[in-house]
Amino acid sequence: MRMDTQNGVISIANHVVASVAGAAAASCFGVRGLASRSAQDTLYHLLRGEKQTQGVTVRTGEGDCVELDLRVALDSGVNIRTTCRNLRHQVRYKVQQSCGVTIGKIQIFVETVKA
Repeated sequence: MRMDTQNGVISIANHVVASVAGAAAASCFGVRGLASRSAQDTLYHLLRGEKQTQGVTVRTGEGDCVELDLRVALDSGVNIRTTCRNLRHQVRYKVQQSCGVTIGKIQIFVETVKA
């Protein structure tokens, strides 16, 4: 992502945006962690810590918008719709506040529900 300002150019790498989004997602109530498909098999693995960016895909949308795909594992017993709504709001707020980018579409894929 590249932003032109009156004082120069600011470049933010996609993995930085993914890291902020992953940390925001992992801190939401009801989210167990981010999920990522392993290259070796079709099982989904729960990711924490430095692997948080593997469950986040960052794309450049129309204009200067950033679009995010989040693959998450949720806690058992939570309302999926409400949790995803809160997750979308929290990630949008944190990324816009931290990186100063405009967030377009955020797609959330619930990969698993963990007890």
